[in-house]
Amino acid sequence: MQHHDPLIANPPEKTEGPFTTVVRRTIKTGKEQAFEEWLSGIMNDAMRFEGHLGVGIIRPSSKARLEYLIVFRFDTYEHLIAWETSEVRRNWVQRVQPLITGETSVQRMTGLEYWFTVPEHPGSVPPPRHKMAFVTWLALFPLVLVIPPLILRFLGAIPSWGQVMIVAAVMVLLMTYVVMPQMTRLFSGWLYRRLD
Repeated sequence: MQHHDPLIANPPEKTEGPFTTVVRRTIKTGKEQAFEEWLSGIMNDAMRFEGHLGVGIIRPSSKARLEYLIVFRFDTYEHLIAWETSEVRRNWVQRVQPLITGETSVQRMTGLEYWFTVPEHPGSVPPPRHKMAFVTWLALFPLVLVIPPLILRFLGAIPSWGQVMIVAAVMVLLMTYVVMPQMTRLFSGWLYRRLD
């Protein structure tokens, strides 16, 4: 049986990277262990493809709704398409069908859009770039003022390039997991419009 593959059916309008593809899959009850094994396999294979920047997993927050979010990141559109049209990925998509229920939801994003993915807005189009840039600047400004002086006092023995790497890593982690989720919720009424 040929399964509809929404990743290939919905090409993106923008071609500048990096590219993030967020896939939502709802798992059948009792199939959690099998799905985790499937996840491990597809992640390992994806990492072998050129331009791969990582896979992120957001697991279900409750047993009532077994929804997984799987985030694939590639550096260019060409590398993303090489993965998505590969026989390797096609085989993994076919293998997961007995483990899932309902429609698979897919979103593609580029650049800053990764920070502006809010689960409460699944039917929204990505915000305009000027709005994303403004909210990102608003979030980054206090971090740039506070974080480097706070961290650098403890990094005196580390070479300057190492200090920059550590500060950058802390900033990215804070932006991705702490600051931007709060900012997108705070400004959601201004950022998002729903598709009709």
